[in-house]
Amino acid sequence: MKERPGLRYAAASDIGGRQQNEDAFFADEAAGYSVFAVADGLGGHARGDVASKMAIRALEETARECLPGLKPARVLELAFNRANARIYSYNQENRLNAGTTLSAAIVDGSGGCWIGTVGDSRTHVIRSSSVWHTRDQSYVQGLVDAGVLSPVEAMLHPKKNILTGALGLSAGVQVDLDAVDAAGAVLVLSSDGLHDCVPADAIRDIVLADEPDAACRRLIDAAKDAGSTDNITVIVARG
Repeated sequence: MKERPGLRYAAASDIGGRQQNEDAFFADEAAGYSVFAVADGLGGHARGDVASKMAIRALEETARECLPGLKPARVLELAFNRANARIYSYNQENRLNAGTTLSAAIVDGSGGCWIGTVGDSRTHVIRSSSVWHTRDQSYVQGLVDAGVLSPVEAMLHPKKNILTGALGLSAGVQVDLDAVDAAGAVLVLSSDGLHDCVPADAIRDIVLADEPDAACRRLIDAAKDAGSTDNITVIVARG
């Protein structure tokens, strides 16, 4: 577990039931900000592991180069577009279709939190009374938004892994940006190996009960106990 003034955080990644881990993550500091990210290389697409690592590298480079000179939302926008361009160029050069999700959060010392999302990796903002998380770019999320499915039904839907957005598969990318107040809350970033199997209230109970390093281990165990066969990556940060 790492600490900075007012914030403690930890990260963990598990191969789960797969032959290799195509997830990647980042949890560190840049120019006085905390920067967290989880990327999930697309299963069934060539070199998803390469794509996820490229996305994390682009995020780290952009954060270190551009903070604090640019506003966090702009840094995220630049990082996601840089990642998309690099992966797309890699695909064009190698005749591949590598792709990845990416959820990234930049947090300042007062709890201001800026989040970027492409795909279905998530950032959660958890309090004892509520769980908020980013909106997945997925087919099933569209059904939830339309009122056709409940969030619980979405977890069981056979097409829950069909994405409507990913990095690297086209020349342009739509980045969803959110700004939230995370002061006093617990941040949880995860690949879908966790949140596709563990309900939001169970995630909440675990992270509120434990320090970040223990919470990461318990979340991974909970995903496996719930039948997850995917790679599982999680970052937990709390004040």
